Amino acid sequence: MSCIIIGASHAGVQAAVNLRGQGYEGGITLISAEKVLPYQRPPLSKAFLQDTLPEQRLWLRPEAFYQQKHIDLKLNTRVTAINREQQTVVLENGDTLPYSQLILATGASVRRLNLPGSERKGIHYLRDHSDTSGIKAQLPDVTNVVVIGGGYIGLEAAASLNKMGKNVTVLVNTARPLQHLTSPVISDYLCRLHEDNGVTIETNILATEITGGAHLDGVTCDNGKHYPADMVVAGIGVEPCTELAAMCGLAISNGVEVNGYMQTSDEHIYAIGDCANFHHAIYNKPLRIESVQNATDQAKTVAQAICNKASAYTALPWFWSDQYDAKLQIAGLSTGYDEVVVRQESDTSLAAFYFAKERLIAVDTINQPKSFMVARKHLPTLPNIDKTLLADPDVAVSDIFTGAEACLT
Repeated sequence: MSCIIIGASHAGVQAAVNLRGQGYEGGITLISAEKVLPYQRPPLSKAFLQDTLPEQRLWLRPEAFYQQKHIDLKLNTRVTAINREQQTVVLENGDTLPYSQLILATGASVRRLNLPGSERKGIHYLRDHSDTSGIKAQLPDVTNVVVIGGGYIGLEAAASLNKMGKNVTVLVNTARPLQHLTSPVISDYLCRLHEDNGVTIETNILATEITGGAHLDGVTCDNGKHYPADMVVAGIGVEPCTELAAMCGLAISNGVEVNGYMQTSDEHIYAIGDCANFHHAIYNKPLRIESVQNATDQAKTVAQAICNKASAYTALPWFWSDQYDAKLQIAGLSTGYDEVVVRQESDTSLAAFYFAKERLIAVDTINQPKSFMVARKHLPTLPNIDKTLLADPDVAVSDIFTGAEACLT
């Protein structure tokens, strides 16, 4: 009996840990294409980029842990094919490894710029350890940075680079940052926060060319403006890594299709984390979620399934982002909301509660941890809430949710 895990980020490492925790006695092989020990990703755009987090604290587990748990960690190793009939994986060096169960934790890869000049030196992405290391190596020679993309990665990178003394301009091709992820009230708050700290945010603008010689010197946009830059950081989204799954004939749809137990169309193969597309019981629709929470919770689900203790995945999605002194915490998914209730407890504390057909479906909070924790606890039932009380900062948020009517049956 043996389990091979392809991918050693949060999902893959936690799957190995949970398998041992569930009593799995077979061999576990954890395969990573990277050369460094498996690491946390959230600090890459924050503390690790700012050099306030020592590298050894970035590791998910120390090297000795894998030896103690009899997990065969293979670094700098790539899988090139999966043979479902023989239940083997083929490595880049030609070796084959047999499996009883296979877990795909292949994650996602960054979308890359596709415009004139995008081959110039000085363009960086922010997904892997090597990406952040490359940015840090160039920073001593950098004064001006252009960040292309107004998602979480772009804004976090902008905040970090600004705190390190760089002149930062963020180019957003929509009317506001995080337009597809949050409400105008949250976007406006974060825009003001960045601008108050000296970051320039340009909206409704599209980069059309990276200018310069061998090394870039700026970015030209569709409005005719040119923004000088010694460095460009692009955060324009990711795509699920499904190549191996597609090559061996697994069902693919915006990720590797899995059931509630993270099982693919092959009963011996599972998929978890950023690459997995599953039907979410709470929101009653297929989802592919890119978050640490989703990765670690699905790792627990897959370990239970493999160890014959199956329990379907029903965890509520939640996320976070740190920018300057603002801690943004998100519980649930706000897509499809038709009303927002704002709870303002102070000048630096804000919560946006999202409703769809009178049901509370999500909350975004900034420096309002109590609202986040209480809403996160109750959101799995999509409750009916008194909106007037919810907007009143003088009423304790825990009292508002106590006895709230659940909408799910």
